[in-house]
Amino acid sequence: MKLQRVLIFSSVIFVLAVSAQAEKMENSQVDMTDAMKESIVYLETSFYGYEQFQPWRNKELARNWAIGCAISKNEVLTTAWNVANLAFIRARAYGQNEFIPAKIKLVDYESNLAIITLDANAMSRTLKPLKFSEKYSKGDQVSFYWLSAGGHLYSGRGFLDRAQVYRSNISYAKGLNFVVANASDRTGIGQVYFSGKDAIGIACWSEEKENGIIPGEVINRFLEHAEKDNYKGFGARGFSTSELLDPAMRDYLKMPGELTYGVYVSDVFTIGTGSDCLNRGDVILSMDGKQLNPYGRFMHEKYGRLYFDHLITSRGIGEKIEMTIWRDAATQRIEAEIKNFDVAEMLVPYYEFDAQPEYIVLGGFIFQKLTRQYMAELGSGWVGKISPHIYHYFRDMAFKPGDERKSIIVLSYVLPADINLGYGKIGQLVVDNINGMKISAMKDIPEALKLNPEAKYDVIEFEMDNPKVVIDRTKLAEADAIIAENYGITKLSNINDRPVK
Repeated sequence: MKLQRVLIFSSVIFVLAVSAQAEKMENSQVDMTDAMKESIVYLETSFYGYEQFQPWRNKELARNWAIGCAISKNEVLTTAWNVANLAFIRARAYGQNEFIPAKIKLVDYESNLAIITLDANAMSRTLKPLKFSEKYSKGDQVSFYWLSAGGHLYSGRGFLDRAQVYRSNISYAKGLNFVVANASDRTGIGQVYFSGKDAIGIACWSEEKENGIIPGEVINRFLEHAEKDNYKGFGARGFSTSELLDPAMRDYLKMPGELTYGVYVSDVFTIGTGSDCLNRGDVILSMDGKQLNPYGRFMHEKYGRLYFDHLITSRGIGEKIEMTIWRDAATQRIEAEIKNFDVAEMLVPYYEFDAQPEYIVLGGFIFQKLTRQYMAELGSGWVGKISPHIYHYFRDMAFKPGDERKSIIVLSYVLPADINLGYGKIGQLVVDNINGMKISAMKDIPEALKLNPEAKYDVIEFEMDNPKVVIDRTKLAEADAIIAENYGITKLSNINDRPVK
């Protein structure tokens, strides 16, 4: 009798498990094609750019396409990557042949999200807004949808493989992504992903075998903050860490044997969360009550192991986050304010979208503001092509602007002319001072050129004991005019006065 009851109980459990699995598969295989006809638009974009080594020249206008999904009757969400350096955008809705004029309402390159407003007067019908779910179920079959240029709605399939913190493909920021494996098509330009009837995110990157999704949790936080008058963005960390696996290092730090967890603070920036309260050499044991392992990961109740960046980016600017650290051979508790920063505040900005690069042409000498985009223009393997001294500023100092130095100005190269004979082969030099004035930003150069008005020469000095440059002031105006004409330079300088948040 006891055995019979056990068998019956086992059979019931088996049936329930099979039913649950069947229900899960049924939900995950819901076809949302018809429903998406009211919510997805095709975006046709044109974008511009500037040649990094001839920053006075525009690149040819290029065309691209992307996907947007409705968040209101005439607003759509897409990735920021789709609208970087945007010159023109228009949308096409399902069942409407005419394109709809559109414009950017808000773009955040760190979260890689943007809101596009469609001209309501040009729409034949309003859109049906999507609500993004924050559900996550590893292994679920997911579907994704997009609208083609011809107005046809397409779909694809894949499996939700994992949640992970990734560095953005567009900025310095790190954020939560869902990863889809075995997808039927590559995505990455805003295609909408569903788990059953629930929208769970939009596509943000794609590799050969995997697609990345910005999840509903991040999207909802972005949309919530976007409704406020002063959008402040997402938190960013103000320090870097390294693994703390070596027992000898833990012993050196005088950590007791039971403290086998915690991640080492290898550097502290001058901007970002923690920059004002952490020290190099600290060990972060926990953050927001979550214990960090030696790799800097914590156990998330829904996503599993995640890097601690998620604890920072998931909080609002100005909020507080508590950390337990090991410092001076003792456990301490500190409180950090969640902060972020505008990319323009970086000593070496990661990108410079939607703006002409800063430069000055002076007697054929090309002075430019150092950015990652500038270095990456050298192509594949650019790290090995750039001057080690210049690369040092990007690798070690990018997040450490100071009062005395807010950017790095380099002599990029020299356009041959009579006024600069003998200097033709110099380049990739960091400017130290002009006429004795330290150069902290591009706007300092015009001020420095006004110094010593009685002097015949402008004198430019560089770091690393490189030879100085001497320019004859009496010949400069005529030389600049000839150089501009010979090399097709329509504007000899561009200095951006970009406000920061």
